[in-house]
This record gives sequence, C-alpha cells and structure tokens, in this order.
Amino acid sequence: MRSRWLRINGYQLHWIEAGQGPAVILLHGFAGSCADWEPTVDWLARQGYRALAVDALGFGRSEKPVNAPYGLHLQSDLYAGLLTALGIERAVFVAHSMGGKYALATALRHPQRIARLVLIATDGFIKPSPLTIIGGWPVLGETILWLSAHPAVVRAFLAAAFHNPEPYLTADLIERGRAAISGTANRRALTALSRRYAATDLTLTGLRARLGELRVPTLLVWGEHDRVFSFDYARIANREIPGSQLVVIPHCGHFPHIEAVRPFRGLLNGFLAPVHSNPS
Repeated sequence: MRSRWLRINGYQLHWIEAGQGPAVILLHGFAGSCADWEPTVDWLARQGYRALAVDALGFGRSEKPVNAPYGLHLQSDLYAGLLTALGIERAVFVAHSMGGKYALATALRHPQRIARLVLIATDGFIKPSPLTIIGGWPVLGETILWLSAHPAVVRAFLAAAFHNPEPYLTADLIERGRAAISGTANRRALTALSRRYAATDLTLTGLRARLGELRVPTLLVWGEHDRVFSFDYARIANREIPGSQLVVIPHCGHFPHIEAVRPFRGLLNGFLAPVHSNPS
C-alpha cells in the first residue's frame, strides 16, 4: 500500500492505493479519512482489484483550503478528474456516510465514470440539524470543533456509532477521530465546509430530484442498529434510487465495514464479481 498525491482542478488530493485490476474508489465519511479504509484496501488488493481510498478535499492529508467552493459539484468533479488523471475509464465507488452523497453526485454528474455503487449508511436523505448550520459560523463553529476534539467527547460520539462499541473503540480509532477535528487547518476547513452546507446537500442542489436518472447497479448496506442515520433513511434511499438493492446487517451500527467485516466483505465480493469477470 502506498500514499499518492495529485493536483486535480487546482487542489491537492491524497489517497492510498494497492493492487491491480478493476478500479475501486473508496470514500470515507465526515471527520474520517482514507485510513478508515486501510484494511479494506488491503483485502480488495488481495482479491484482484486496484483499490484507491481517497481523502476528500478538506479531510485527511488532502488540501484544506478555507475559500474553496466546497460542495457536491466540486467534489464530484475532483473524483472524475482523478480518474482521468490516472487513466481510469470507469470505477466502482464504495462510499460511507458523507462519502455516499459525494458518490451519488459523481454518478449523476459523470455517469460514464461509474461502473457500480456501494453506499454504506449513506448521507443525502436526512434533514440538516441546527448544529450543522451553526457549525458554519466562523467563531462558534471552530469553538464547537475545539470542544468536540476532547478524547472523552470523541469516544462518546464513536461509541454511539457502533452497536457493540467496546471491541472497536481502540486508542488508534479515537486518536484518528480526535485528530480529524483538531488543529487550526482542520477546524477552519470543516467550518468552511459547514458554511457552504447548501452546496453539499443533495436536496438543495437539486441532485436528489434527479436520482431517478441513475442507471448504475447500486447496493445499499445498512446496519440494523444505526443510530446516526436510522433505518428509515435506508428505506427512503432504497425507494428513490432506481433498482437499488438494500441489505441490512444485524447487530451492527453506522460502520458495517468495521463492525461487521465478514458479512460486509461477503456482500462486496458478490456485488463486485461481475466487474471482475468483465472489467470493461
């Protein structure tokens, strides 16, 4: 596995990559990074895929510009631009939470670049909370992030995201969560992103109204006990995305790829099989 950087449309993107074969792009959730996908990248490489886990603009080791027009249009153009720069015609997108709406935007705006979609507890179907809006206020937003970076607060947030948290709340996971919202660059980038919430919302951008245009095979994966995005949103996504298949993983919360590794990988392996047998 190796780290790579490229400047795409004027912004520096970072990703980790391993393997050869049909391309699989993995997108993380809010306050996450490509590190969330490291075990999956290794596993996909062993299955004969070229796996690339990308740090979204404003996250991880990608650039964190304060004045970027953060939004679904920019993010989707960056992913399409990355594929072009790497000579990848089409890729499977596997996306978690916030990354799900970025993947959906890419599928709608650059449909020829998407071979298949796997959306895990995807964002895009909920109403924004007041905290999301307040988070865009320059001073207050950064203060909220500063307070939220306390290890005890990070641990509490992560604990709520798992059905059975104790085996997964490692010191490394808590530190990654803390680091994602710590430091001036991170806080200012996240505040800038929140300030442009309307541009990152599927409904407000008009992209949700276009979901009926999708013609890409789509697998929805949801944890039965997801307390971040409840199962009600799974039903809504399943109804609005044409031909989508919804699979619910029991005894699992918001992170099926971490909390239910074996069933998640089994689902992924089966869903990717047609791509592996027919890479074109």
